Amino acid sequence: MGGAASAPEDPGAAVPSVDGAATEVASQTGRTDRVPPADAKAVAAGAADRRSFDAGDAYVTGATPYTERDEAWLRSGPLSKALDPNLRVVRVASRCPRNGTPRVLECYPLRRTLRVARSETKGFSKHKWNPRVGDRPVPWPNTFWLCCPALIASVGALEHCGLIKKHNARFRDPDAEPDPARARADAERFAEQHARYASHRWRMLSLEDQTYARREGYDAILEKCGVGGLRVPEQVKCLHLHYAHFLATGDNLVGEWCQNALDEKQARDDS
Repeated sequence: MGGAASAPEDPGAAVPSVDGAATEVASQTGRTDRVPPADAKAVAAGAADRRSFDAGDAYVTGATPYTERDEAWLRSGPLSKALDPNLRVVRVASRCPRNGTPRVLECYPLRRTLRVARSETKGFSKHKWNPRVGDRPVPWPNTFWLCCPALIASVGALEHCGLIKKHNARFRDPDAEPDPARARADAERFAEQHARYASHRWRMLSLEDQTYARREGYDAILEKCGVGGLRVPEQVKCLHLHYAHFLATGDNLVGEWCQNALDEKQARDDS
């Protein structure tokens, strides 16, 4: 499903308007970019805070503001149910170079837990994280969230081809690979990328939230764990998370391999 992804767009390029993009998106996802009804569920709260966020570094070089139009686009399709409505989306880390719609969202590392009284509301779950902490913030380690329907489908197809198992084996047992030295170098590089991801995630937090995270014991997962909260740097989790990290930063080896696989598939389809 969906075509291969384009390489990350030039961060200095102008972001195209989403006006007129409905036809293309509808052909890929079965929906359009029309603004939803006024009572549609919001993807995240605090629009003013989201638009003014600044991580203070250049790790995500092509980030752009997360606008009301972006939020409306996300709310207009079924993927709005997959994105926790308690998340604080702070920026768009990567946009589609063709129509300007979000490809990757950058999410704040803490989110409010659900209210148990609202747990029957559509899109909520009593068992997500721990409702016993009430409304106090809890970790959200998935800093970069892939939200393009076509790319989600394409990367999902790669998972079904067994690429998670293949990449896990390469990192965990490099000596079994045809080129052990290259595999070991890849494993070291991947571990460094996990560390940079964690460092960026921690720097996203305000000083007040860093203090709170340390007090609650959340600093281990937010400051030390890698992509998606992984504690083992040799582990490959969901390809969507790694690919989102790659599109946002260009700094994820597994995401780069996903891009290569998508490009190869596109080349075969075009031939």
